[in-house]
Amino acid sequence: MLHKHSEKYRNPRLLVHRSKTAELELPETKLLSTQFQTLTNDKTTPTSTSIQETKQLGQRYTIPEHGIKEDVAYSLIHNELTLDGNPHLNLASFVNTATTDIAKKLVMENINKNLADNDEYPQLIELTQRCVSILAQLWCCSKGDTPIGCSTTGSSEAVMLGGLTMKKRWEHKMRAQGRDCSKPNIIMSSACQVALEKFARYFDVECRLVPVSAATHFCMDPKLLHEYVDENTIGLFVIMGTTYTGHLEDISEICRTLEEIESRNPQWGNLEIPIHVDGASGGFILPFGYDAEHLSKLNGLDQWCFNNPRVLSINTSSHKFGLTTPGLGWVLWRDESLLPAELRFRLKYLGGVEETFGLNFSRPGFQVVHQYFNFMSLGFTGFRERFRKSLFVARAFSYALLKSEKLRDSIEIVSSVHERIADGGVPQNVNEYISQFDAFKAGIPLVAFKLSRKFQEKYPDIPQVIVSSMLRTRGWIIPNYPLPRSTDGSEKWEVLRVVFRSEMQLDLAQLLLFDIETVIARLVRSYEKVLRHLAAEQTEEERRAFIYEMLLTLASPGGPDAAASDDEDAENAEAAARAREKRAHLAERTSRNYRGTC
Repeated sequence: MLHKHSEKYRNPRLLVHRSKTAELELPETKLLSTQFQTLTNDKTTPTSTSIQETKQLGQRYTIPEHGIKEDVAYSLIHNELTLDGNPHLNLASFVNTATTDIAKKLVMENINKNLADNDEYPQLIELTQRCVSILAQLWCCSKGDTPIGCSTTGSSEAVMLGGLTMKKRWEHKMRAQGRDCSKPNIIMSSACQVALEKFARYFDVECRLVPVSAATHFCMDPKLLHEYVDENTIGLFVIMGTTYTGHLEDISEICRTLEEIESRNPQWGNLEIPIHVDGASGGFILPFGYDAEHLSKLNGLDQWCFNNPRVLSINTSSHKFGLTTPGLGWVLWRDESLLPAELRFRLKYLGGVEETFGLNFSRPGFQVVHQYFNFMSLGFTGFRERFRKSLFVARAFSYALLKSEKLRDSIEIVSSVHERIADGGVPQNVNEYISQFDAFKAGIPLVAFKLSRKFQEKYPDIPQVIVSSMLRTRGWIIPNYPLPRSTDGSEKWEVLRVVFRSEMQLDLAQLLLFDIETVIARLVRSYEKVLRHLAAEQTEEERRAFIYEMLLTLASPGGPDAAASDDEDAENAEAAARAREKRAHLAERTSRNYRGTC
């Protein structure tokens, strides 16, 4: 996120000021600030000194001239951070929020170690090597290959490195044939996470976004690749677990389509177009959560990793389903021969010789320690139990939304992990999700859902975003966002999404269900009550427009002021136009795009 140092931060409003002559004795006033009111605190004549003549304390955006005691600084910052949401109830995020006390102890013991310093911390580097080896085996490396990889700052850096490798390999191939290599492009679905698009923009590669549809479960449609692939395509990003709906892209069909395209264009200088798998979530969920036989039932999804010859590289995020603290990712290549020599640096900077490939240098080493600790303490069985439990809770929650008497015909599920492979239906009994685990569709443990068409037809003026806002009053952080660009108009749909991390257990899921039932019931009652009391002379369209704008105003992240109409205060046409524009963009502000969801 970018931040700017504007006038608002140069002169912030403060709760307490002091005059040029008065001295406050409270050390915490050096950092104290508020948005509510401004007071003077002159002990002698509190009303005689003007605000302009007072010397402000607590410039939060400049370093204080004199520091304060550590315990006071801790108390101030600790208190301020209590205003943050409860990470445990942040169901918008894929990022792990639970760490055991023993893991925290190990983290603190290694918090000052620099992962870039392999001469000073050789055993830390050894643990990194072990993690790379473990991931390579989880991702089905063959005995004839020598996988190579590195840790990264999350999957964002990992995606950059994977994309950069494909670009360099494409350039080598084209130059060797004397062909133009000035117009590279890369292909991904419109359901991609923003980091994938960042690669294209930052490294001067044309980004070709393939629109999705409900029929393809909001994933890349292999049939559309004929319109996007050419000899300048450096590769494809294929997503194992989209952040929108948790679906897995059909990599086997994508490969078959690429083979067909290449067979029709033997004159191209670039054949055997590679794939980089974005496994930010799926990189852990797929090998631990599902058996290969289960995945094979889903159109050959078991060929998602290095057992697929087109897969050049894979990334994943340890801070998601690797269950570490935030900031750790990995990228691996199927064989060391696939990583161009020009991207690999040999450094003698810190005493030893280090071969490196990355966008960062010095970075914390404790995260790698945490990941290796998780591998050792949980083992394969421990990871599998956690992920299957999360999948069960996600499926049970979907089942409850559909079967709830209080939500009858009010909810549609957009994600698919609750559906049977055979017919797309739901089980007769929720226990079948345990006893017949392999009978249900694979995916990331999340539930994306929306107000049903029947509900929207009956209550067309209840904006879905207000469900998210009202749940926030109970502490739940659940995003409401539009679906990605599509071929069938489904980008007009908005969905609510709940990520079921390992700490989101059945008891919390049940409480969330109860709160959703309560919120929707309250919305319906409020809607009907307001509709009855509106002026009789208003048309039905006017009454509904009023209700919609009122509810949308309440749901606005900026509060009522952010959505208030300026019509009454507009003294000229320009002011009225601004008011109309503000209302026109209200829905966009209240329906945040979560393509960058971490």
